[in-house]
Amino acid sequence: MFDKEIKSVSLVGVGPGDENLLTLRACECIETADVIVYDNLINPTILNRAKINAKLIYAGKISGNHYLTQDKINETIVEYALLGEYVVRLKGGDPYIFGRGGEEAEYLLERNIDFEIVPGVSSFYAGLGYAGIPVTFRGEAAEFHVFTGHKKQGEELDLNFENIAKLDGSLVFLMGISNLSLIVQGLLSNGMNKDIGAAVIENGTRYNQRVFRGKLSNIEEIAKRENIISPALIVVGNVCEKNLAFFKKEILPLSGKNILLTATKALLEKMSPEFKKLGANICEMSLIATKEIEIDKNTFVLELELATHILFTSANGVDIFFEKIKNYDIDVRSLYNKKICVIGSGSSEALKKYGVNADFIPSKFDSKSFVEEILPKLDKNSRVLMLRANLGNDNLPNGLKTAGIEFRDISIYDTIIDYRRSFELNKEIKKFDYVVVASASAAKALYEMIEDKSALLNRVVSIGPVTTKALREFEIEELITAKQYDVKGIVDAIKKL
Repeated sequence: MFDKEIKSVSLVGVGPGDENLLTLRACECIETADVIVYDNLINPTILNRAKINAKLIYAGKISGNHYLTQDKINETIVEYALLGEYVVRLKGGDPYIFGRGGEEAEYLLERNIDFEIVPGVSSFYAGLGYAGIPVTFRGEAAEFHVFTGHKKQGEELDLNFENIAKLDGSLVFLMGISNLSLIVQGLLSNGMNKDIGAAVIENGTRYNQRVFRGKLSNIEEIAKRENIISPALIVVGNVCEKNLAFFKKEILPLSGKNILLTATKALLEKMSPEFKKLGANICEMSLIATKEIEIDKNTFVLELELATHILFTSANGVDIFFEKIKNYDIDVRSLYNKKICVIGSGSSEALKKYGVNADFIPSKFDSKSFVEEILPKLDKNSRVLMLRANLGNDNLPNGLKTAGIEFRDISIYDTIIDYRRSFELNKEIKKFDYVVVASASAAKALYEMIEDKSALLNRVVSIGPVTTKALREFEIEELITAKQYDVKGIVDAIKKL
């Protein structure tokens, strides 16, 4: 028997899709996991929470093909747990509601592997709620009944429709869209009123949610006409006539547009709200990540002392700089006589988080404009300290060098491609109307990970000319380039399409 002291597995329900429905404990598990084994229905945005060195293992099913059988999933969880890794098994909805969380828990228990269950919000009520359909309603439905809508591959659905048709209240069928005809005929042939309300909810609570209402007699026809696909909920009952919609009910400039954001996790967190408040359906995939570069403390302190101007080219650089200030125990007041310069509004906003206002921002957010506009403010006594990404473009140093301005160019972070996201990217890419690329690094990541370049045609939106140049070098054709090189510029560009 294995050591009972091993406590290394969490079976985590992540809800029906909306990342905001994650529980606090689920977030903790995802953020600290060494290994994440996840299902097909997991919202890709959720995986942005994973550590950059966490191993991501897809265990779902697509088009009838299992990437991992249930036996292999069980073995994989135990294999990594016994290696001393903290394993998080992510399951859509709740682990114990028509999932196989019980089987996985039993498998762990039999092997004396300590585990925990983290309950998740179930789609049977959250999906209905987001569709504006209350699962119960006084005077209409005092009870509800939830059924699985599918069986194991190769097995027929064997629900007792004779009894189900006699039930009062709301009838909810999970994962049953492929068996919709059987469900409808089973209810009708056992005497259920053909005019009772019915609805199907595709991708409930997610960025691409669709809701269609009808009656029991025509809901199958509606589902076929609208090409409803899994995952989808089916609900039958008087509650379907209620329309308490709150999700995406307001018509806004980007309403109904499915947009994929590709950037670092930090940038995604800043970009996403700007799109959401205009009605866009957002999916966030951090295709790139920043990795801090270690710098000798004495060298860092000396360069700060010598600098008259400190230049940041990105919000990432700002955050890493202040992290170094804290780690090196540098008194921030020692910067009182330095001019703080940034290239874009993102860097400026990042500075404000630390109580600092930029002394200089160019009229256009690019390195060429920065050099042209900063030079009149510099003289022979000036020394510019550039703190930026490794392998940044040469416009800044070449411009300062040509003008005879003393400078030091220090790389404080690397931008790395998160190849772990390749699977979700290729699985989801055709679902989006637009793919937003906010840096040359993101362009490179997109190029290296995407399998079918034609899937990007008429979809790619670039943040600015530097990114567009990179896209073209990687043979990716942009749909449009923002005229203002920040989040607002991207939003404005898409609004005009």
